[in-house]
Amino acid sequence: MTEIYELLKTGGLTMIPLIVCSLAVWAVILERGLRFRALGRGLKDFHLEAINLLLRGQDAQDLRSLCARHPEIPLSRLVEAALDRLNAKEARLRQGWWEAAERRRQGLNQELRQNLWVLGTVASAAPFIGLFGTVVGILQSFKEMAEKGAGGFAVVAAGISEALVATAAGIIVAVVALMAYNAFQNHWNSLVLLLKLQAEELGEVLSQTLAREADLEGQRRAESAGKEG
Repeated sequence: MTEIYELLKTGGLTMIPLIVCSLAVWAVILERGLRFRALGRGLKDFHLEAINLLLRGQDAQDLRSLCARHPEIPLSRLVEAALDRLNAKEARLRQGWWEAAERRRQGLNQELRQNLWVLGTVASAAPFIGLFGTVVGILQSFKEMAEKGAGGFAVVAAGISEALVATAAGIIVAVVALMAYNAFQNHWNSLVLLLKLQAEELGEVLSQTLAREADLEGQRRAESAGKEG
């Protein structure tokens, strides 16, 4: 630990923003990693349970209860948006339930990208912060030469060390951020595709359920009208 501290100290004041960037990167990595891992399992479990409810002919209240038990699952919020439209009083709103669900899905896609901008920003900015440290270190070397009126490695060693440490730190932070950004971007694409496919399948089953209920309602009305006649 002492060696690491001395190395960071050698990098000068430029190491402070690089340390802050590094901490932000690792915080996002941990948060998004845990979130995406939980979502991968949660989406599949919720989708399977929701499909089973619809195929068993359960009413909308059972499906809404399922959504209430899993508010952290994006698919549950999408289903809730569809159910809210289907329970609307106006027929025009009820007919647009799938469009409402699609708009909600687009919003959820963006929510899944939360905090990924931090990784992209650090990956772009960290090398320039390190470059700034390089410039500061070289300026420090020239200052030492001017003050002592002599050159040589012994005079410029401190400034060169600060420049090299800052440059290396900036590159390391940028590489970690870039690798994490690309990995999470690929994972995000997979989750978006999974959410889209699950939403389409649920929408298809829900449409069939609504059509079946409409047919049953029509038959009951016809039978009731025949009895009254």
